[in-house]
Order: sequence, then structure tokens, then C-alpha cells
Amino acid sequence: MPDSNATSQLFFVMRGSGRSRIGPGGPDDLEMPWRSGDLFTLPAGSQAEHVAADDAALYWVHDEPLLRYLGVTATRRHFTPKLCTHAAIMEALSAGLHDPASATANRLSVLLGSRSFPHTMTITHVLWAMFGVLPVNAVQAPHRHQSVAVDLVVDAKPGCYTMVGRELGPDGMIRDGERFDWEPHAVCVTPPGLWHSHHNESGHPAHILPVQDAGLHT
Repeated sequence: MPDSNATSQLFFVMRGSGRSRIGPGGPDDLEMPWRSGDLFTLPAGSQAEHVAADDAALYWVHDEPLLRYLGVTATRRHFTPKLCTHAAIMEALSAGLHDPASATANRLSVLLGSRSFPHTMTITHVLWAMFGVLPVNAVQAPHRHQSVAVDLVVDAKPGCYTMVGRELGPDGMIRDGERFDWEPHAVCVTPPGLWHSHHNESGHPAHILPVQDAGLHT
């Protein structure tokens, strides 16, 4: 894959396994193996070749459109490549679910941060990412944020959906909202400032991966 004009690239392995060779090309290139459920990030100037060991699909989020809009080129690396394995993500999520504080939490998720960005608590200096579970019969109450949200449905059964709207009713739920039903590997883009809530009436847990450009705002 040719180098992208991006300061931050995030990949989530939706299925399959393989490896990425991260350049610029030479004996010091980094070899990163990955498998289903893993997530990894690459900084500016990463010439990466992705090779699948079997049928694979990578979900790719980056900030190249922003740089294209500004008319600039990414030249500085703000972080080093980072791999978050599926096993580590699920272990952290399980620990959170067993925390007594989770009983009153509106969101049951693992914040995928980097030690390089302790002030923004983001996975790159631009991108914020979180891996979450929506339990059976759960309702994630209406909320909104100032950054755009790009949510990947990692897995879900029929009966999971998101409500989106501009106003809340007296009951605190979204008034005259629009419903968007979840499907595995579907992506929902929520504009800044809009109320949205997540609902699980499927009888099965569901998982979601929201990514935002919150580092720019924080």
C-alpha cells in the first residue's frame, strides 16, 4: 500500500489474519502480525504493506481528508506504531464489567489510549478510540459530543439500533428521532452536536468501536 498523506492511521481487523511490514523499506522495517479483533495504529510516513494469511478485512480510519482540506502534507511522526491485541482488549473490558462501578455506568467500554498522549487520553494525537459492549436489554442514554463520531458495529444481532435526533423530550429520551439498525461491520457517522442513544433488544450482547477526531478538540 502506498504511503497515505495522513498523520494518523487506525486499522481494526474485522476478520482473518496476516501481517504488516512497515517501512520506509530496509532491514529496520517493523513486522507486525495481526489477527481478527486486533487494532493497530500507524504514524505519518508509514509505508505499509499488508499481507493476508487467509481471507481478511481491515477497517481503516485516517485523517487524510483533513490534510487535503487544509492543503498540507504530513511530515512529522507524533507516535510510533502501536498494536492492541484482541485478547488484551477483551481482558480489559472484562475487568471493567466486573468493576462494581460499572453497575451505574452509562457506557461499558475500554478506552484505547496511548502513553504518548496522557493529556488527551487518545490513541493518537488526533484519533480517539474506544471498544465497547452493549449488553442485553441495555440502553446507552442519549449523549452528544463536539467531535464527529464514526462507529463501527463489530458484531450485533437484529434488534440493536441507534436513535439520532436534535432534541430530548421530558423523559430525557430523544424526541422525533431517526432509527438506524445495526448490522455487523456497518458504520454509523454521527455529526457533532446531535443527540444519540444506543439500544439492544436483540437478546445477545453487541460490540461497537467508535472513533472520533477528539484529539483535535481536547
